[in-house]
Amino acid sequence: MPNSRRRDTVEIQSVETGGIFDNFTSFSLSMDVSSPWEANFELGNAGTWVDIERFIVPGSGYRVTINGRPFLTGRVEMTDVPLDASGGSVVRLTIRSKMADAYYAAANTKIKVKNTTLKDFLVELYRDLGYTENDFIGLPATSRDLLTGRSSAGKGNFKNAKIEKSNIKDAKVTAGETIYDAADRHLRRFGLIHWDSPDGKIVVGAPNDEQNPLYNFRYRRVSGSNLNNVIGITRTIDYSGIPSFIYVYGSGQTIDGARKSVVGKKVDGDLVSAGFYRPVILEAKSIRTNALAERAVNREYSARAKQKDNQNIEIDGLSFWDGFNSIPFCVDTVCTVDSDVLGGQLGRYYIHRVTLSRDARQGDRCNLTALKTGIWRL
Repeated sequence: MPNSRRRDTVEIQSVETGGIFDNFTSFSLSMDVSSPWEANFELGNAGTWVDIERFIVPGSGYRVTINGRPFLTGRVEMTDVPLDASGGSVVRLTIRSKMADAYYAAANTKIKVKNTTLKDFLVELYRDLGYTENDFIGLPATSRDLLTGRSSAGKGNFKNAKIEKSNIKDAKVTAGETIYDAADRHLRRFGLIHWDSPDGKIVVGAPNDEQNPLYNFRYRRVSGSNLNNVIGITRTIDYSGIPSFIYVYGSGQTIDGARKSVVGKKVDGDLVSAGFYRPVILEAKSIRTNALAERAVNREYSARAKQKDNQNIEIDGLSFWDGFNSIPFCVDTVCTVDSDVLGGQLGRYYIHRVTLSRDARQGDRCNLTALKTGIWRL
């Protein structure tokens, strides 16, 4: 017989003291492979501030867990105490990952880019924020397995590649460029991005939509509706702004020093078949090889095509119940969608954003944002 599903638990644990509190009235947690992770909590009643003031000063380190597994490791960045004559007082606090600083802090323009590796470049970029080499996770599966408690097939092990030597001036950190932007600029040249890990480290990898599905969502109105496990699904198919074909032209060099044409191209067969004519042609003289040109094409196309086939899924609870166990939701995972309203077996989707919430009106809710596999390529 299947186990009975238990209510999902969320706790805040002090990194410094190990103390735990869970007397909050509502919360909202978010994780995204494209932005900093954060947690917002509302706590208690009149008198709460006196009890917890010393624990939530800005900079206080906390670990947020779901069902005992780490969701976010960060620090308090904001608190406020709104007062209301009818509702009394509450305390609200926001916890963000340390990586959030990278989106605002200017990068060191003196960091070495000549004869250095991509990994060493990242370590130097983030050193001022307190990160070390051990804080970079080169295999994304390690991070998602930490949160989900499940083993997943993972690709994209971080290779210690050399920064291109073609244009050292172009490779340097520019004045005013943020740490995140400087890192992202070089990572994307190698088909990589970086994002938060539940344990406070930084994941370096590529969106992996080729892994086995971890979650299976079902919403049927006719046969089999008793097996539905979502509140609702919104499928968006939006061809606005997507190029029918895209070319990137670079400039390479042969052995004898002569110039050669470097071209990357991608054609969207769906748009062409639907009668859309939207050519995009880009010139990038700093691109020296066909491999880099192909990566640039993939980046440009993916940036424009994320709404081509997109799912927004709302679930009751903070984790996925498979009939035996609760599996926490996590980004950089894959799900399947089955809905007779939306077209039947829709196949696999890559989850890139997760938002979890709890309040007195709706209880526990999860919203997932996922895009069709095959679209996001770096």
